[in-house]
Amino acid sequence: MTDLKRVLTLRNLVVFGLAYLAPTVVFNYYGVVTTLTGGMMTLAYIATTVVMFFTAYSYATMVKAFPVAGSAYTYVRRAVHPHLGFLTGWVMLLDYMLLPMVCYLLIGIYMNEFVTTIPVWAWVVLAAAIGAVTNIVGVRLAATVNTVVVCAQILFALVLVVLIAVFVLRGNGSATLFDAHALFNPGTYNGPDVLWAASILAASFLGFDAVSTMAEETVEPARTVPRAVLIVPIAAGIGFSVISYFLQIAWPDAATQLQDPDAGIFELLVRVGGNTLSTAFLITDNLASMVCAIAGLAAASRILYGMGRDGVLPRRFFGSLNRRFQTPVNNILLMTAIALTAVFYADNLIGAAALVAFGALSGFILVNYAVISHFVIRGRRRTGSDLLRYLVLPGLGMLVCAVLLYNVDVHAKILGLIWLGAGIVYLGVTTRGFRRPPAEIDMSADDERQPAVN
Repeated sequence: MTDLKRVLTLRNLVVFGLAYLAPTVVFNYYGVVTTLTGGMMTLAYIATTVVMFFTAYSYATMVKAFPVAGSAYTYVRRAVHPHLGFLTGWVMLLDYMLLPMVCYLLIGIYMNEFVTTIPVWAWVVLAAAIGAVTNIVGVRLAATVNTVVVCAQILFALVLVVLIAVFVLRGNGSATLFDAHALFNPGTYNGPDVLWAASILAASFLGFDAVSTMAEETVEPARTVPRAVLIVPIAAGIGFSVISYFLQIAWPDAATQLQDPDAGIFELLVRVGGNTLSTAFLITDNLASMVCAIAGLAAASRILYGMGRDGVLPRRFFGSLNRRFQTPVNNILLMTAIALTAVFYADNLIGAAALVAFGALSGFILVNYAVISHFVIRGRRRTGSDLLRYLVLPGLGMLVCAVLLYNVDVHAKILGLIWLGAGIVYLGVTTRGFRRPPAEIDMSADDERQPAVN
């Protein structure tokens, strides 16, 4: 078996993580989160960043203990129990499966905003077809493309912040760059709604989880990956919070005046920079969504292929490659079919994002517990400093993630629990009533499984 080449540096991993989470995602949730929080999107992002810090700390701790590919699945499997590890991988697979769906939905919503005669579902089908064909023929995302897309998103965000600053200083919006109500407005504050928004925004931070899957391709993984795992969510959280603050001061009354929250960012962009700015965002964000969707589809189809090849899933369907293209066509088509469920969320972006958040937060809780299990329970690391690092911090991570999970939309929780229940039934059958250890899922990322970085 050929080992993965260790070529990735800290810079590579940070770029990869940012590409995976897509910096312009802050604009995608602008309308729905602003409406939900009563104009306090920044507060929701700050809360989410704090939650993600504790979880990122636990990821960084576990990757030092297990510097191999596999992420949450591997950590829980080795540090807690193989059966629980399988279920962690199963529930996190939900993110990989649904990520393309959310990306296609965003493309459909935004394109419909500009070409209203073509419905959202038609754009979704077109985007899904492009993603499927791209993955089937085996076209890889070049490192240059990946880096250019990230830079374009960051550049757009910086330009928009400058334009908003000029817009506000000219007496528009809040007419001041320092508006406390953009952070906290006691007149509209509602704690449960802010936590609900924060649970949705947790899906914005999945890049740091993806970074941990690259351990076997990283130079000095025990040192480099933990640093990248911490840098990505902190940098993203600061960036998201600053950008969302400027969005709030540009239109303080957006929470009550937005006509279409799902595409609310376009209503704001027209106010600040006219149709030219809206068009620039459409191109930049749709390109980012397409790249993200193709990467997510590739990841999900390769994970299913690994599960089929290793006998975790039926080998005949999931473990086969197309002779002509040497790609797992069955899995690609299956994942594309799942992604096409985006047509049912054409008017419910929150619902789609909440499904991704359910899988992410469930996995995050278990990773935090894996730290406690590995170091405190099994390793008996119980000095004062050890208890702070391996019990208090991950314990807080479990608590805050559980709070956000509790505030996830009830329909998303029902669907997520159904998916988890299916995994429990499947695990019980394949392990003969949980008497045998489950087959190991290959969650590693080869050079086709994830977008290349440079």
